[in-house]
Amino acid sequence: MEELTVARKRLKTARVSFDRDYNEKISALSQMESRLDERLNELNRKKHEIAQAYGNLNAADDDLVEVNAGGKIVVAKRSTLTQIKGTRLEALFSGRWDKMIQRDSHGRIFLDVNPTCFRAIVDYLNEVLISSEDSPLDPPSVEDEYTYILQHQLELFGLLDKVPT
Repeated sequence: MEELTVARKRLKTARVSFDRDYNEKISALSQMESRLDERLNELNRKKHEIAQAYGNLNAADDDLVEVNAGGKIVVAKRSTLTQIKGTRLEALFSGRWDKMIQRDSHGRIFLDVNPTCFRAIVDYLNEVLISSEDSPLDPPSVEDEYTYILQHQLELFGLLDKVPT
């Protein structure tokens, strides 16, 4: 009987210790979550300020974006150009930098890139949007003489590791 009393006492002590440690961890995690929320709010505030100063606050996914790519006009939905998150292409066309992007004499975004390769990238991104996940897509392609330039533009726009080549 005494062994049972000792075991219960140890169990109670262990439970109290466990509950204390658990509550301390929960408290520490809650404090960390609060700090992260504050940092996220600050980042979102700064993002909004930057967008207000340099971008277009009214940018929408279904906006048509006209791009003068090396002298050829390419028109695409903003959502097509920004669908691969975390890329330079997404950042460029997100609307956050619209006031800072170089424009041609007609107000179109001007990119000093090979138009054939840029068109291949936009066509590929459009295919990604309209195709099903069941059917794998062929990577963007151009005639052999432009292959190196296409690879360079994929790298330039941050797409090289996101697009099959």
